[in-house]
Amino acid sequence: MEEAEQRVSDMEDWSAGAKEVICQALAAQESIQAKLTDLESRARRNNMRIYGIPEDIEGDSVQPFIENFIKTELSLTDTELGVQRCHRALGPKPPQNANPRSVVIYFLEYRIKELVLRSAWKKKEVYLNGTRVYFDQDYPAEIQKKRKAYAPIRKLLKEKGLRFHTPPPAKLRIFFDSGPVTYNSSAEAMADLRKKGMIAERDNVPGPELPGENILGELEGGTASGRSRRESTRKPQGIPTRRHR
Repeated sequence: MEEAEQRVSDMEDWSAGAKEVICQALAAQESIQAKLTDLESRARRNNMRIYGIPEDIEGDSVQPFIENFIKTELSLTDTELGVQRCHRALGPKPPQNANPRSVVIYFLEYRIKELVLRSAWKKKEVYLNGTRVYFDQDYPAEIQKKRKAYAPIRKLLKEKGLRFHTPPPAKLRIFFDSGPVTYNSSAEAMADLRKKGMIAERDNVPGPELPGENILGELEGGTASGRSRRESTRKPQGIPTRRHR
């Protein structure tokens, strides 16, 4: 009986230690991913994307067409844009009725890119041959996913007539009567809106969940057992080795 109890205790200690090591590894991975995303964002600092430009409308060369479009529609005819590269987003050409690929533009100067974006946002609605097009930053895929997660919340806010905007890189700022509130994630925004009574508990407002987003929280939220309860503050150096009798 004592031998069985010892084996159970050893297994509990090993499991608790393994979980702590996994938590540390996941935390380190999240930190590295955040740094990589930040580096990619900096590399795209002079980039901009235009969404909604119909396929093949640019003819044989994208850059002259886009430069002329920007100068004409945004009243920047006297501005030297300094576009270094301009191309469609990488990927196969979509079917005829699908959304067109975005156009990626790389500017020589950051201030010119910001001038173009501010001019487009100030105009609010920009059209090309009757089709509305949208100007935005060139975000990394990780940030695009996080910003996309706000879509159902933005729809709800529009229905309720609340003013909001999504400051970079991936935040949501809502202007309540009591003052503006900034959220760092869609989950945080959703929880606060439910707390404020703007979303009923029975309402289902879906949002895309990033892969592995809650794994670390679930692991850290677990209850330690056996000896690990008494040693939860000790930083493990590695996974304990199981002892065999």
